[in-house]
Amino acid sequence: MKIANLRPMVSFGRALTSDEKRDFKEIQNAARKKLNIDKTAATIFDFSVPSSKNDTGIGTSFSKDAQELGAFLNSMVGVNAIQLQPQGQISNFIRSPYSGTGFSLGMHIIDLNKLADDDYSNLLSDKDLKAPYMNRVKNHDSVDYDNVFSTDGQKAMLQKAYKRFLQLDSSSPLKKEYESFKKENSYWLEKDALFEAAAVANNSSDMKSWPNIDKYLFEKKEGNAQRIAQLKYVTDDKGNNVVDFEEFVQFIADKQQKQSKNEFNKQGIDIYGDCQIGFSQKDFWAHRSAFYPNYEFGCDIGNNNYSCWSPAINFEKLNSDAGELLYNKFNLFFKRYNGVRIDAAWQLIKPLICEPIKNNGQDVFDSNGNKLGYKLHYQPVVPNNGQKIIKDIVLKAADNNKVPHDKVFLELLGGNSYDSLDSVKHLGATLIHITRYASDGWGRVKYYESRGDNKYQNMRPGQYIIGPGTHDDDSLVARVKQGQLSKDNLASDLHLNRQELKDSPAAASSAVFAELFTTKNQFATLPDILGSERRFNTPNTKEGNWAYRAPVDFEREYFQNLNKGMGLNIADAYSKALKAKNHGYSSSLTQKLDDFAQILKEDGPMTTKDADKFCLTHKNDK
Repeated sequence: MKIANLRPMVSFGRALTSDEKRDFKEIQNAARKKLNIDKTAATIFDFSVPSSKNDTGIGTSFSKDAQELGAFLNSMVGVNAIQLQPQGQISNFIRSPYSGTGFSLGMHIIDLNKLADDDYSNLLSDKDLKAPYMNRVKNHDSVDYDNVFSTDGQKAMLQKAYKRFLQLDSSSPLKKEYESFKKENSYWLEKDALFEAAAVANNSSDMKSWPNIDKYLFEKKEGNAQRIAQLKYVTDDKGNNVVDFEEFVQFIADKQQKQSKNEFNKQGIDIYGDCQIGFSQKDFWAHRSAFYPNYEFGCDIGNNNYSCWSPAINFEKLNSDAGELLYNKFNLFFKRYNGVRIDAAWQLIKPLICEPIKNNGQDVFDSNGNKLGYKLHYQPVVPNNGQKIIKDIVLKAADNNKVPHDKVFLELLGGNSYDSLDSVKHLGATLIHITRYASDGWGRVKYYESRGDNKYQNMRPGQYIIGPGTHDDDSLVARVKQGQLSKDNLASDLHLNRQELKDSPAAASSAVFAELFTTKNQFATLPDILGSERRFNTPNTKEGNWAYRAPVDFEREYFQNLNKGMGLNIADAYSKALKAKNHGYSSSLTQKLDDFAQILKEDGPMTTKDADKFCLTHKNDK
């Protein structure tokens, strides 16, 4: 293998030149092979992707900017998988992506810029893209939901595109694609669109306020045929047929999702979809026969209090309506993505079901916005030792789409996770773990892979993927600054100086990243990779969540933070991981990695473009 000599002209550090990045990639490949690394994933929400032009206030993985972000993460930190968090439809009132729809994609993440392309029959013009909605956002580092959901916002722009779509000849390629899409997605598409028609007809998106004929339209699986026929004629305030418009929106979103995945795949990046266990009100309405009428999935929020957060499937109907719903949901996810992350997967194995608390017929909420409930004394028991759903439904859907079982990520954190481990450890799926609470008893790579009686122990490296924290955790930067790490374990496991880890947040941060690469699969959130102190979400709180966006100049932020010792310096992480496996000793490969690690920490140009310019100027000066 050819390794570039580190010439004096690049000793300025920070960003690597284009030539050095090619050599760096070669060294990374050698390190990954030596460490037997397989999947390195970045956890990214669509809304956190930057927009370099025509910024609506929210990002999307469907954009060119997302491809550039992926290329950067692939080249600089070895990312070969992106865990995209839920992409379902949300509202300006409930912004959590984990509240979104299970089948429909969100219209808020459609890239409007692409609708001006020939591939979309130029449904929008360049003039349309100069609309106020596309150009009035001032703060590009936080999501502007109010702009997205404004009356002249995303939906209004798509209505304009829909008007032009209707004018296309029925033989046009786009119209033919649309008809094929509708046939392929008949299980869920029309029902989801009918929900929107009923919302327009009743002037409310809250189906609880609807008259019974609409509220219970699908109380029986086949639905009320007469009322369905009526709803198909409902029009919106722009005169558009609601059902047809909603199906058009889903077609566009699906087309962009497929294109985006293919482009990422060309870069060598797999795309994982996040299949939330929760269901939206729309999902419940459209498939009511698959759910308990009055029970919800819940979680323990402390002090003997329980929160209700989603309609719960009826576990007594796994051989009928509930099983069919789950299979179709997972089958769609495996069709859309290279792999799937299943959020709160323990709910499918050892469920926790609650009944919402009512006061005068109204739900009761605590001060943090949690809907409170009573934990049922009798909890459902999933057949076959908890394997009924994971093995007979989830993995069956994966097999149907030729998705390997090790690309099924099961989040077993919190809730009844510990009790769920025995049911899934042997099924070939990849379990998600974190080092956040690293201690002698939990959260360490060395602990997971040691032999013992604990269910978390005696795991093979390929059985799990580990990261410093999830979207619900504080950032790694914040944790190291606050001293929330077990430095003794990091020092012992990685053969590092214990006192240095205690004295230096930067040293502690680099050690946390290094530990991840001592095993086969690892992940980190986008803010942690870039060295940002911001976080995605603070559970059980109302304000400030789901707003983080990476800056447009994310490359500059990354290298600035590396200079401060924060963010993922992959050369440093590989080197420390290799030394840990070699009992602290260096090798020729770790020496080359250390050279690159030092370059990335020093002062100098903060983008590859600036580094190339500096290098050229340096040559000319000579």
